[in-house]
Amino acid sequence: MPAPHLDAYAPDAPDAAERLQSARDAVAALPVRRDQLLPAFQAAQHALGWLPREAIEHVASHLRLPVSEVYATATAYSELRLERPEAGAWYVCTGVACDLAGSDALIEAAGTHARRIDCQFLCALAPVVHDDAERLYGRVTPDDLRAQVDAR
Repeated sequence: MPAPHLDAYAPDAPDAAERLQSARDAVAALPVRRDQLLPAFQAAQHALGWLPREAIEHVASHLRLPVSEVYATATAYSELRLERPEAGAWYVCTGVACDLAGSDALIEAAGTHARRIDCQFLCALAPVVHDDAERLYGRVTPDDLRAQVDAR
């Protein structure tokens, strides 16, 4: 599901406090149980476009889990963004299925706008890319991606 904002949360942005509070509110609506860790990550990432340190620490606090455990879990899932997405970047899955379906050609087609990402577990749609707002595109051809890059 795409992030609600095209621009990802930036700690120095004028609306940073409101966006972070929105993420905190989304996490706070969840029950305080260990099995809510992934839903909490998803709620925070949906609100912010990625998972900054403040969001991960809030998830740990809300769920009453050690921060080290929460960070370890966050790093285990390639679907979770631990770095702020770059405006105008195209994230190309480089998992085995996408590699076999032509991810290298997509990276070449997008040029400096391409960023390699780990497997997105969407092998049936290979090759897969997503943009900086988490809009997903499957079965992408180099011409398709080049047109998307040029349209921005």
